[in-house]
Amino acid sequence: MALTTALSAPPDALPREWRDCWPLDESYTFLNHGSFGSLPIPVAEAQRRYRDLVEARPIEVLGRRCRELLAPVRERMGRFLRADAAGIGLVTNATEAVNSVLRSLDLRPGDVLVTTDHVYRAVLQAMRFVARRAGAEVRVVPVPLPLTGPGDIAQRIEAALDGRTRLVVIDHVTSPTAVVFPVDRIASMCRARGVECLIDGAHAPGMVDLNINALGATYYAGNLHKWVCAPKGAAFLWVSEERRRSIHPSIVSHFLDEGFDVEFDWQGTRDISAWLAIVDALAFFEPLGWHRLREHNCSLAAWARELIRAELGTAPLVPLDLPGSRSSMLGSIATIELPSSMRGRWAGPEALQADLYERERIEVPIIDWGDRWHVRVSAQAYNHPEQYERLAVALGRRLHS
Repeated sequence: MALTTALSAPPDALPREWRDCWPLDESYTFLNHGSFGSLPIPVAEAQRRYRDLVEARPIEVLGRRCRELLAPVRERMGRFLRADAAGIGLVTNATEAVNSVLRSLDLRPGDVLVTTDHVYRAVLQAMRFVARRAGAEVRVVPVPLPLTGPGDIAQRIEAALDGRTRLVVIDHVTSPTAVVFPVDRIASMCRARGVECLIDGAHAPGMVDLNINALGATYYAGNLHKWVCAPKGAAFLWVSEERRRSIHPSIVSHFLDEGFDVEFDWQGTRDISAWLAIVDALAFFEPLGWHRLREHNCSLAAWARELIRAELGTAPLVPLDLPGSRSSMLGSIATIELPSSMRGRWAGPEALQADLYERERIEVPIIDWGDRWHVRVSAQAYNHPEQYERLAVALGRRLHS
């Protein structure tokens, strides 16, 4: 199928019964699943059952059966992520996972941590914190937009590596700019130079077809509350076998040095219902099929990007490859640059975001990146083309009025 043909019309909508599985308020347009979306009703019901189980027998469930209950969760996650289940530690979000790695490193003065200017701000702050304590350095590599292809990113990171580089922290799908990075190529490059690689996959599970074992990274952090639609507080850290003995949870508790899975499974009186419901979230999408879901979401996001770009008259930030192709830098979120003329009419991006919400009832983030404003749209099973058309009209009205 030609690219122009594929993006000239939105993908076929998913059956209405799928959209009805979310309790979203339909009086407004929700296009920000990428930050965090609504929980499907069946998954929410499953989490309530797990909470009831904990409250009915709190000491038995949390005190005696916690590891027993979580073991099959990690096994099911391992099959979905194609990752060694013994290397999966459960955490509340990807930022906690990244902190677990960073705080476990034995950094020395002069060591260098490398990332890019697309990094999630919370991750960058954690890198700065641990580097400051150790007298190490954080090196932020500029990756300017627009990009001509994945090679632009890999080449810039490769040029930033030297003999002092200890760790590369790289996004799988960037949060502010919605670019799918060539993480397999970057991880391979790091291995060849003896540098550890931590992939921040906050957006990737459920959006891209993951094979963590095959990536060859040292560490992989991922959220399941985004595109997998597990409860908020469901996330993981995967660690390669050779590093598991030296990586510990951000909160060190009773089982220090008793094994990677033992340490991560026991986090005191933390509510484990979100972790238990991961299995239910994975099962929720199985009748639809993960391939069909990813294809629908990525195609819808790509079509929406072209629709809004046409209204605003701005250039694409990444090439217009077909979503899902090996070279594609597009996922289930898309970022579109706003014309510079729009900046002078609002005090900041938050003011424009609030204006769209209050006057148009559209929930969508406006992001300031690289001294330019962008709108970032997300696509999930409950979204449909009319919502993006509504946004395009609202943005066009603000541009031309």
